[in-house]
Amino acid sequence: MKNNIKGKQALAITLLSFSPIAALAQAPVNTTDSLKLQAIHDSLDLQGVEVVAQKPVVRMTTDKMTYNVQQDEDAKTMTLLDMLRKVPMVTVDGQDNVTVKGSASFKVYVDGKPNQMFQNNFSQVAKSMPASMVKSIDVITSPGAKYDAEGTSGVLDIKLVHQSGQPNSDCSNCYNGNVELSLSNKGERANAYIGGQHGKLTYSAMGMFAWQDFGNLKVTNTRLQQTSLGESLQTTDVEFKQKHPFSFGNFTLGYALDSLSTINVSAGVNGGYTNQNMQPRNSFSGGPYGNGFSYVYNSSQRNRFMGANASADYQRWLNADHTSSLTLSYLFDYNPARNRTWTIYNNVSGVTGLTLTDLFSDSRTWGTSHTGQADLTLDLGKGQTLETGTKFISRRNKSDSRLYDIVDGNDVLNDAGSMLYRNLQSIVAGYAQYKLTKEKYNARLGLRYEHTFESVKYAEHSDRNFHKDYGNLVPSGSIGYNITPMSNLGLTYTMRISRPGISQLNPYTDRTDPTALTYGNPSLAVVKSHNVTLAYNFFMPKVMFNVSLSHDYIGNEIENYQFVDADNKYNSTYANNGKSRNTYVDAFVRWAACKNSTLMLSGNVSYGDWKAKELGYHNWGWSGNAYVGLEQQLPWKIKSSFGLFAQTRQYNLMGYNSGMQFFNASFTRSFFKDRLELSARYANPLRSHLIINQHSAGADFSNHTHVSIPLQVIALSVKWNFGNTKKQFGQYSSKINNDFNDSQKKDSPTSKMGM
Repeated sequence: MKNNIKGKQALAITLLSFSPIAALAQAPVNTTDSLKLQAIHDSLDLQGVEVVAQKPVVRMTTDKMTYNVQQDEDAKTMTLLDMLRKVPMVTVDGQDNVTVKGSASFKVYVDGKPNQMFQNNFSQVAKSMPASMVKSIDVITSPGAKYDAEGTSGVLDIKLVHQSGQPNSDCSNCYNGNVELSLSNKGERANAYIGGQHGKLTYSAMGMFAWQDFGNLKVTNTRLQQTSLGESLQTTDVEFKQKHPFSFGNFTLGYALDSLSTINVSAGVNGGYTNQNMQPRNSFSGGPYGNGFSYVYNSSQRNRFMGANASADYQRWLNADHTSSLTLSYLFDYNPARNRTWTIYNNVSGVTGLTLTDLFSDSRTWGTSHTGQADLTLDLGKGQTLETGTKFISRRNKSDSRLYDIVDGNDVLNDAGSMLYRNLQSIVAGYAQYKLTKEKYNARLGLRYEHTFESVKYAEHSDRNFHKDYGNLVPSGSIGYNITPMSNLGLTYTMRISRPGISQLNPYTDRTDPTALTYGNPSLAVVKSHNVTLAYNFFMPKVMFNVSLSHDYIGNEIENYQFVDADNKYNSTYANNGKSRNTYVDAFVRWAACKNSTLMLSGNVSYGDWKAKELGYHNWGWSGNAYVGLEQQLPWKIKSSFGLFAQTRQYNLMGYNSGMQFFNASFTRSFFKDRLELSARYANPLRSHLIINQHSAGADFSNHTHVSIPLQVIALSVKWNFGNTKKQFGQYSSKINNDFNDSQKKDSPTSKMGM
């Protein structure tokens, strides 16, 4: 074939795992000159593989998993809590308790920064926040040395809809946003977002308000106790409504000082409250209660919480390739809360063996923290990177808990039942981490040291004051091997710690239940955990598969345990009395079966063993959960999603929680070139209530709780998108958390495969 085109012609061919193939020829008229092609192997670091066969929903690496919420059709109808049920390695049980790899000891971050308000009220926040406000969810089970050492099961990082990075050079004045309204049988929600760029300035703002009414919750608790006076039976029946108003707002600004440096600020505020009015019915018989009796009392609870945070960051690139950098960061966090409970007893003339008095409990907590941090990343060349940094955290927690006896309608302070308590922490940390990428291999070795200075002070009882300081050396490491361009294998070791929270440390005794006492333990020590994980990733244009085998060991776990004291009262407190071993197999499969259908399976199987030798407790068992989903393109351009979540019995030191099943269906249709989106959701159409049974037992008691939760959801939402571009804009990249994304350097190459 003759070439009739004059001039110099360029041809470029790109193959997976090879540098671009390029040929340049000077082709004269009427010649058939051949072109010599040379393919040069490129030693790509395939630690992370992003699958884009239909939608880049999941990205797996040896160290973490990223679930891209915005690429999931269910994000238009679900809450954040609902979406978490689909995320690998995350479990949400029937009472909306969230665990990561079976443990509730994980840290919650928002946009790469610790967020204490989310941490303290995560379940309530997650079931109020629409998933459409979340860009992605990172499950980081093996953090490196750059991360804070807290959180024995890792970090759950909630990334909001804006991105981080430099401004887009091709957009001088662009913006986009949306307004959304959702109505359901569980409440109403409104939220809005706008983000944009004006020259070197980037900005974003979002806000939401939700009024969630979760219906009537029914709880029956039966407790069998064995005391010196004989066996007794206690039964409590209660029904109450759950209402959770919640609001959230966030604002960010970023400015590029020049091509090598940026400065960024952010601020956020959020808050909510719960009000509950109920009339529990209590029945007693046997032992100290003789022939038995019953009574009804009025209980009113008013709980308020809020959070505010602000941060500032300065980032300076040290070279033109943006592979070395220095970042200085500051974060402020403030989280006050107030819980008030009134307990009023009615006709109690037939009560024996109990002292019943009208009570009012008023508990206030304040938490303030200041964090300063410096991070240095150096590109050493030849695939080598050194990361080092220092950090200082100052935390001030205060609890003012007051108990009042209600006498003739007046509140009389009960000094013995009140307590003013302060917990002060100062944490100094430093880390160093070395990374190596060599052909098919990659490795990471890190060491972090954290020293904690802690003091506890009691305003009325200075003799109880104490101070302690301790250091923790936290190693971590990983090694990865790219078996083929389409698969890789990785092995990680991570040590993590967990400092006890103020609710676990606070010795204030909650006496609102006349038969039970709840209090913390100020002597709790830091928990140390060890994790080893072997992960395998396989990916093709239509299929992605990930499986990991991991083992966790904790030698001094903080356990919430119960016992019956000499006064026949049921006590609940905490102690470092647990040893636990847990082995997990987690798997995720996503298959683009055809152009209009995608199947997904996410699940795990685990075996746990818990011991508290001093208490004589030992429990073990197998558990598992799975989510099976289908995304289907229907006629008339309707996008649908169907999913079934199932969970088996979940074990703990004292007993177990029963399993559950949860079905969801959602439908979405776009109009006016995707400006208008209409969505509908129907959850659990065949069952109106979810039944959860909890069982725990000790040497002198057994406790069974039967919970009936209204679960059917019918929701409709409408969303309007506006703006002059569909791009998401570079915001700021705060390193206050030692973000694993390594946004201070260029992203490592990922394999992107289209159909």
